Amino acid sequence: MALSKRQVAYLNKIIATAQKMLDTAHLEEARTGGRNGAAKRRRRSAGEAAKMRADILAKRAKGVSAAKLAEKYGVSTAYIYMIK
Repeated sequence: MALSKRQVAYLNKIIATAQKMLDTAHLEEARTGGRNGAAKRRRRSAGEAAKMRADILAKRAKGVSAAKLAEKYGVSTAYIYMIK
């Protein structure tokens, strides 16, 4: 099956696009959480969660921003405000 120049050019464009996607795939994996570079979220035990909540309350009392705490603990800022 012979391909026309136009078809060959189209296939080369598809190949280049696929290669670019493969080359940047590791960048997507490096993003944790997807939003604002947040830490990867994980499931915590009840004890770890209680300790985290107490730590968040103490740091909020000292004036640490909710955004910084959310990034550190891998939770949303809404969760930080909910703990109050």
